[in-house]
Amino acid sequence: MTARILLVEDEAITAMDLQRKLEFQGYDVTGIAHSGEAAVELAEKQRPDLIIMDIILKGSMSGVEAAERIRTLDIPVVFLSAHSEESMMGSARRVEPYGYLIKPFDEKELFFTIELAIQRHRSERKIRKLNRYLRMLSDCNQAIVRIKDTEELLREICRIIVDVGGYRMAWIGFKENDEFRSVRPVAEYGFHDGYLESIRVSWGEGRYSKGPTGRSIKEGKPVIIRDTENDPSFTPWRDDAIGRGYMSVMGLPIRVRDENIGALTVYSSEKDAFDPEEVKLLVELAGDMSFRLESESVLGEMEKRIGELERGEELFRKIFESTPLAILNFMVGDGIRLAELNRAASLLTGLESAGGEPIEDVLSGLHEDDLNEIIRAAERGEDSRWERLQYRTGDSVNFLELRTVKTSRDTLTVFLIDLPSEN
Repeated sequence: MTARILLVEDEAITAMDLQRKLEFQGYDVTGIAHSGEAAVELAEKQRPDLIIMDIILKGSMSGVEAAERIRTLDIPVVFLSAHSEESMMGSARRVEPYGYLIKPFDEKELFFTIELAIQRHRSERKIRKLNRYLRMLSDCNQAIVRIKDTEELLREICRIIVDVGGYRMAWIGFKENDEFRSVRPVAEYGFHDGYLESIRVSWGEGRYSKGPTGRSIKEGKPVIIRDTENDPSFTPWRDDAIGRGYMSVMGLPIRVRDENIGALTVYSSEKDAFDPEEVKLLVELAGDMSFRLESESVLGEMEKRIGELERGEELFRKIFESTPLAILNFMVGDGIRLAELNRAASLLTGLESAGGEPIEDVLSGLHEDDLNEIIRAAERGEDSRWERLQYRTGDSVNFLELRTVKTSRDTLTVFLIDLPSEN
């Protein structure tokens, strides 16, 4: 790509000679300023890739002062000077120039200094951008951990993308299963000025589904529009986007439980934005957000099931305590010991609560042969059918129907029905 250079030189002949040499080497000289004030004005208007500036200029503003004003534009400056005094160099160093050329200089020195300055500036800018994106990802992940409310989290992620990542606008939309297959915005941040209210976005078919949002949902991968002004697939949104300074845009799918449920859409004020490092970090961010939403879905389903189990357990408890059927649960291990009994079993056995009593003591009213058969069946892991058995309480003898069920490897449940006297 041809570098665009602004010359700031108050000697017309020197400026013209420099312009000729630069253009001969393929550089694009965007303009020549003969004063510091004109240099600041042209720099703001043209935004060149490099400024070659004489330190000493005619007028009230020196080259150093002009460079100080231009620093906020992030344009590298190479100083020209016919003098190399330490005081002058010290003054120039304050604005951190990208190089010096002491007059007279040869063409090789000129072109080497220009290329070195441009490459150094591009490298520094790339590092600054990468650090900004890494901070954006870190801040978003902290928000994912810290913020429990989903709507608040999605708004905060959009804010971080814009305020920390330096993008123009970001929004998150979830797909709808309506006739139009629309995408419903749930969070947005940045310069939008009613943008989302003025456009239509679909994840189905037709011209409104060809943009980065709809395609990322349908295709399940990032979709980038690098030039919103000239990309034909972006035609339905072009005028609204250009008017708000959206020069490039990327859609990233949000995936929950193997389904693309929506998209994160990010807009840049620069054409051909979203270099590989940006894309990688934004994909990671969308993945982290998807993981959080999927975790919420799983947790919500678990809580629902736990609630159902708790309600079922509560109902079981009510039935367990109110049924006239005597129920005794025993733990099978080192002997068979009572773990739980209901109210009917308490009335039958005389025990108020379970305290790990051996089955021989709990069911001591059974005949010894019947009791031993129950123990042997439990040890074999077998269930029994209902049997009519005698049960002695003090001097009286009652009849019971009894059944045992090996409810697990370690538990035995005994069901008892106290039969009415036949007298």
